[in-house]
Amino acid sequence: MCGAHAAVRHLLGGMMQAEHPVTIVDMEAGLEHLSRGTGRHVDTLLVVLEPYYKALETGRRAADLGRELGVSQVLAVANKLRDAEDTAAVREYARANNLTLAGEIPLDDELRKGDLTGRAPIDVQGSPAVAAIVRLAADLVPGN
Repeated sequence: MCGAHAAVRHLLGGMMQAEHPVTIVDMEAGLEHLSRGTGRHVDTLLVVLEPYYKALETGRRAADLGRELGVSQVLAVANKLRDAEDTAAVREYARANNLTLAGEIPLDDELRKGDLTGRAPIDVQGSPAVAAIVRLAADLVPGN
């Protein structure tokens, strides 16, 4: 097993024992972290669906693998939605593939600009994407 995956899996296991109410881990796109057991202690998996065929398929495969591995709640987040057409396409894909959409995040050029100046997304004032992420977080973790 890859040392990095083993270390992250061990770290997550330790955090669960310490009774952290919420731990969010942003893993790189793809399926390797799931297939290597990094998500063993995960109770909710959010897969990202972007309005591009390969991204949609990767999200579906990650959701399927998460379910196979016993993740109790698998949800999808639509990301980088440019317009109503993107939104409709991702919603239809999610519906057709039995994926529950937990939230929708618009494409926001202010995030790109903020990144170029070294700002974290949460520090980009007035960002529609950040507002959508804050709403998603509130829906997923009420009271926090």
